[in-house]
Amino acid sequence: KMKKNKIKYSFLNEDPTCERNILPSTARTVVCIAGSGFRVLPMLSASHIKTLYIVDQSQTQLDHVKSVLRLLKEPDYESFVRTVNPTSSQSLLYRGSHERNYKMRSRLLRLFFGSQFQGGVDLTATKRWPLFVKIYAYLLKQSKSDHSEDVNYPDYIKMTFQKLMKTAYPKNFFWQQLIKGRAETVEAFAALISERTWTDAKANLPNIEIRYVNEDINNFLASKKNEIDFISYSNVLNYLGPVQKMAMIASVPRALTNQGQILFRSYINEIQLVTDQLKENTEKTNLLENEMTGSYRIKLYEKI
Repeated sequence: KMKKNKIKYSFLNEDPTCERNILPSTARTVVCIAGSGFRVLPMLSASHIKTLYIVDQSQTQLDHVKSVLRLLKEPDYESFVRTVNPTSSQSLLYRGSHERNYKMRSRLLRLFFGSQFQGGVDLTATKRWPLFVKIYAYLLKQSKSDHSEDVNYPDYIKMTFQKLMKTAYPKNFFWQQLIKGRAETVEAFAALISERTWTDAKANLPNIEIRYVNEDINNFLASKKNEIDFISYSNVLNYLGPVQKMAMIASVPRALTNQGQILFRSYINEIQLVTDQLKENTEKTNLLENEMTGSYRIKLYEKI
């Protein structure tokens, strides 16, 4: 019973500045996957939003979101950062199973790469890189489900590491998490949850109606009609079988308002939607080129 109630994500496994950079200024009603709750802050920082649906199958994650939003009661950003204490491995940011896996992973990688495993070093240029790619590609292949497509894993791994290292180490939480299992600089934490995002979210919180929905996001969207202006869908695509994916492609355009938008992330697999009701907004997708994790493919679609 306990196992079921464990938190999966306690901080971020994706870059929330993506949402902040492309959220349309006309969006009033927004839906987002709860995740750790920190991914919700950029949405709350937009004063034009009136209703925010925070959706998750896991009640534990929804409860965690509430505890994250309680941090907006801190008097100011500095006190929020002090409370969160992002550079401590004991921080509340690193309680989720995803985050604990990173702590373990960073120890194993340090043993594997040796003294070259440190911030700022291009791992793709190290002696052990070819062997690392071989092992990692094998593990990724084993972990992927039956309905995933053929992927050139070595190319994907190289691409993700190169993209990850595009953002300088002192400002890149995800690179630091890979090396240390946590943030090494407060600056890296602030690059994801900036003072401006936090301050605006704190100011807007009383004016936004927040609805917590303990449901599968696809079932939730299927119940909506012309109501949602923007959907932050996270990487749910990766978990859908072909039938579920077809149902999602049918229900999303129905749920969206005219010119409503949905942001998809996909781990490893390309994002390809066959539909004449949604088209990719390439101009906005291009704004996400410098997304910090490096491991997601990201596309923004718009209802036509």
